[in-house]
Amino acid sequence: MIRNGLMVVLALAAFAVSLGSVAEATPVTCRTGLGCLNGTDFFDWTTNYGPEGSPIPNNSTATSSLGVQVTVNFAGGGDGQLIDQGVNWSGNFTPGDELLWTEGFGSLNLNGFSQTLSGIGANIQVAFPGDFTALIQAFDAGRGLIGSFSENGTSNGNADGSAIFIGLSDVPGIASATFSVTSCLFNCENFAINQLDIVTGAVAPVAVPAPGTLLLLSAGLVTLDYLRRRRSP
Repeated sequence: MIRNGLMVVLALAAFAVSLGSVAEATPVTCRTGLGCLNGTDFFDWTTNYGPEGSPIPNNSTATSSLGVQVTVNFAGGGDGQLIDQGVNWSGNFTPGDELLWTEGFGSLNLNGFSQTLSGIGANIQVAFPGDFTALIQAFDAGRGLIGSFSENGTSNGNADGSAIFIGLSDVPGIASATFSVTSCLFNCENFAINQLDIVTGAVAPVAVPAPGTLLLLSAGLVTLDYLRRRRSP
């Protein structure tokens, strides 16, 4: 009887662990280096849209250096603009950075990557000075949310490369992503990102026990101990 009880407990625990096997998205706050995104491909906005000041049509297609395609959508429905740090953008990106600017048309939606990704990220800055909070969200092919990360930054005109980097890594199956500014001092729909870095390919899911797994194992052990005591002379 004790042996049978042990087998039941182990079977239930294994089932619970299998249900809890998920891929945990890793937030990243830097482009390259230890613990950073370390992208395998990127989207250069000048290559896609032309020189500084060029329009970025809503729902246009952009192509990465290695041929991954995506639809660039602005939630507010208007067109964005390509703009360079130090020319017509006086912010805190690195001088010369080529920026995708929303022109105040809200969240930047990158829809339908032609190849699924396991990482994505870019530097971001709201257009007006002051503190802000940026959000990146990643979605699978069914538009299910599979990763998100929120980060605080400060917008200024120092042109010193201090614009925050916000990204996600180690999450397989990214088909779409959204950048947005969720809080700021003025006009949170008006922001820009620089070069978009991506990680192509998949990563293996990491087995993470469901929250009740340890509780289940503990209850099983207590039950077995009770059964053993009952059989003891």
